[in-house]
Amino acid sequence: MMKKQQFVTVLAVLGLCACMILAVHQRWRFPLVNAVVNTVLLPVNAIVRQISDGVSSFRDSQRLNATLQEENARLKKELDNLRSAEYRLKLLETENKELQAMAGYKQQRKELTLLPARVVGMGLGDLHEFFFLDKGSTDGVRPDMVVTTSEGVAGVVDQVYRNYSRFMLISANRSRMGVKVLRKESRAVGVLTGLGPNRSLLQAEYFGRDDDVKAGDMLVTSGLGGKYPAGLFIGTVSRVEADVTGLQQLAQIEPAADLAHPDRVFVILQEDVKRRIEKEIAEEAGEAKP
Repeated sequence: MMKKQQFVTVLAVLGLCACMILAVHQRWRFPLVNAVVNTVLLPVNAIVRQISDGVSSFRDSQRLNATLQEENARLKKELDNLRSAEYRLKLLETENKELQAMAGYKQQRKELTLLPARVVGMGLGDLHEFFFLDKGSTDGVRPDMVVTTSEGVAGVVDQVYRNYSRFMLISANRSRMGVKVLRKESRAVGVLTGLGPNRSLLQAEYFGRDDDVKAGDMLVTSGLGGKYPAGLFIGTVSRVEADVTGLQQLAQIEPAADLAHPDRVFVILQEDVKRRIEKEIAEEAGEAKP
């Protein structure tokens, strides 16, 4: 009895499924069944469609997000490349200007034998008064040779090794160098001294009380004693005042060279004194220039 009842139930279910299939494919043949099918399936179909639309929207959103991330990464890489290229371009422009200035200085100072060098390190200590060059004794560098930039004197070599050397800034406490006023009407002579860590200012001492020194005067090396070449540009006088005794004048000097960040420099290996004197005589005939 039980098996017969189960068989009838299965048969009824199969028949209902067959009718639903036929109704779906050929609705006009089974109006009643079609109504029942629509009543049952339409809500289910709506839910299925919402789920399908949601999944599709989620997939589209994921694909769009991935595309945006890829685009963002690409644009960021292009921006980094542009920044890197801009940095390299500015670096090249700066180096080109430095090289042009050095070439111009070398052309102007034909009486000097100049050795181009690069600053490769800073001396130990709190005052940072010493820097190291990539040139040494094998290149002809010797102690007491002047180190200059295209703008002005930077320092003096104090230690020499085979392949490198060290120079002391003219702003160092121990630095001493004879200087004179370039102005033809004055030619006052003094001694340049450093002020230690304050590299933005130098001091010139031992000007006489009546010496003609004033703000705006340009100072060059005097060459007295023959230790350093004459006529090398040091800087410009910013202020003049009497010392505590009132017998001498002190001048504050703005250095022409960048003493905080020296980079490309010349070591003056030799001076052609005869050629320098001829140049000074020629300048005497016209306007003096450093």
